[in-house]
Amino acid sequence: MQRKTKIITTVTTALALLALGSGTALQIHAANDVSSVGQTTAPAKATADGTKLQADSASGTKQNYRVNYTATNSQSATYQKTTYGSTSTAKDQVDYVGKSNGASVKLNNGTTAVVQGTMGHTYVHWNKGDWSVTAVTSNADATGTPTQFAKQVNQQLNKASLPKKADTGAITVYSQDEDNETNSVTWQDGKQVYKVSGTAADATVKVAQNADS
Repeated sequence: MQRKTKIITTVTTALALLALGSGTALQIHAANDVSSVGQTTAPAKATADGTKLQADSASGTKQNYRVNYTATNSQSATYQKTTYGSTSTAKDQVDYVGKSNGASVKLNNGTTAVVQGTMGHTYVHWNKGDWSVTAVTSNADATGTPTQFAKQVNQQLNKASLPKKADTGAITVYSQDEDNETNSVTWQDGKQVYKVSGTAADATVKVAQNADS
């Protein structure tokens, strides 16, 4: 009888430990989940030229997450973090553009850029430290010149810092608001790659400037 009681007690203890182990694993997994913008390096909001983006959802894990932004004027943006297996793989995800050939143009703040044209668009490109910047203007856009738009972008970049921990980064923005989140700011920090995509150029850049990383 004592032996039977001992066996039952042993089985009960083992089941309790198994349940505890399972519960602990679930708790660890839950602690790694992201459900609010406060758990990320993304800013809660960003305002640029009248566009006020507000973070309204966050999902994923601490290694890989996504934050969505919306605005009252139908603008939108996303902030994503992706962790890769190596630093070199992460670096390959950033479309950094080095010095390009083409006609040179003077921007504000002593910046010299290169102008290139192809397929109905004009590209003004320059480098800013470890960042490459490309301002794209449609030749059908009659609201201003490619140089004027590039100056606006350069002025915004000089007013506030981009993420300081970035090993390398790339910015591509368009003079006209896009239906899709075509404007992008991407940067690498070790094995992590952060990318902001948005429908408005200045608001997209502002989200990146407000980031904690």
